[in-house]
Amino acid sequence: MLEEIQIISNVVGTIAVSLTVVYLAIQVRASTRATYSQTYQAAVAALGDMAAIVGESKEKSKLYAKGMPDPDQLDEDEYLQFAYLGISLFRKYENAFFQYRSGMIDDEFWDGHRDNLLWFFHRPGTQRWWRERRLGFSKSFREYLESTSHADMARQDDRYV
Repeated sequence: MLEEIQIISNVVGTIAVSLTVVYLAIQVRASTRATYSQTYQAAVAALGDMAAIVGESKEKSKLYAKGMPDPDQLDEDEYLQFAYLGISLFRKYENAFFQYRSGMIDDEFWDGHRDNLLWFFHRPGTQRWWRERRLGFSKSFREYLESTSHADMARQDDRYV
């Protein structure tokens, strides 16, 4: 009788441990999905906010549109503003790059944003301030960008900004 109680107790204990492990796995999976979702949302919001900042005024939009293809068309104050807008944009891209490499955002998200990043990066205006400010970015982000070329992005004919 004591042996039967011990066997039943072991079976019940094994079932309880198994159910606990399954429950914890479900909770971890749900938590991971929530973290992925929050990371995705934050990256999209940050990049969207940057577009809103540049587009919030005719002055900033014109400044960016003029500085991207030819930064020499900007006076000293305009160039400074242009450079700070670029730094802000590339900080957001640096974060997306980090999140991608960390596995927190997927290939689909990264592919679209990577093409935008590379388009901006390979513009003459960006190249100018990049040479001046590149050391302010992480080594891995610098190495990634500097290893790319126009050929690495999807064809984007007649893109204005």
